[in-house]
Amino acid sequence: MSELRFREGTPGDLRATFELGESAWDVSRLQRGLLRPGEERDAEELGQQWKRDRSFVEFVAAQPGGSFWVCEDGDELVGYARVAHFGSMDELTELWVAPSHARHGVGRGLLRHAWPESPTPDLGRVVLALGTPADLTLYTEFGVMPVSGHWHLRHRVEQYLEQRAQEVDAAGPGVHALTPERAVEEWKALEPSAIGHERPQLHEYFGRTRTCLARVDEGSGRAVALCWVSSGGDIGPAVGRSTEDLVPVVLTALDRVAKSQEPETFGVFCTTDSWWLLDRLRRLGFRVHWPAWVMSSVLIPGLDRYLPTRPARLL
Repeated sequence: MSELRFREGTPGDLRATFELGESAWDVSRLQRGLLRPGEERDAEELGQQWKRDRSFVEFVAAQPGGSFWVCEDGDELVGYARVAHFGSMDELTELWVAPSHARHGVGRGLLRHAWPESPTPDLGRVVLALGTPADLTLYTEFGVMPVSGHWHLRHRVEQYLEQRAQEVDAAGPGVHALTPERAVEEWKALEPSAIGHERPQLHEYFGRTRTCLARVDEGSGRAVALCWVSSGGDIGPAVGRSTEDLVPVVLTALDRVAKSQEPETFGVFCTTDSWWLLDRLRRLGFRVHWPAWVMSSVLIPGLDRYLPTRPARLL
């Protein structure tokens, strides 16, 4: 290899870095047996994925206070890292290295540029970490430790609907959609106590791109649980006042996607602290598609009543 060069990323780098990350993810899935040889996405499929995810990637990259670094070997892009800043937390949304340059110090170099200082009590760090023990050890060098598991759960839609139809309590408590303005207001009230920091701009974005399902307390008129769901079938994030409150809104979102979009398979991301939700999904037949970790430099108080964001770029 020639000498590696690190530089700050620009808006013009967004698509190239996105496609590098998605290609590296396909290689990782092949190595874990989640893809069969020959199932990797080609250039056309990566282009279609970019069209679906572009708005979200551009939103994350535009957050003030974040950072975006790329690594090049000569003229070749070989890695990138992006950090989004929300309130009192830096979230490492992406860190990908080209398979040809794995174990050559690219990831460590990117993190040194993205996080040149140590975390502090006033500015924490969080990572959704998927990787080998060496990858996880690398993250700990930058001040984050595992605080919960992060599981991708999947199910076949036809089997899910069959099992839901057999449940006596399938209807559950009333859940309905909120207006975008009301949804953002309720997220501002419920989410900070669960994840330890505020992200109003994220929910303002979701208010433009997703529907917010809510369960509302009849007495107070305030939401006790919320869940975003997109027209493309992305479910999450979701948050509840209690662990039990989280379950009905997530099941309603799953029902909505299964019945209106009829994909062959679908899934959610779930923290392993969410015992009530995991138990319900387990009884419905969901399986762990792949495991990962929520790693943070500070304690996160309420992950037992929180469902992570899909796609898995932000907590």
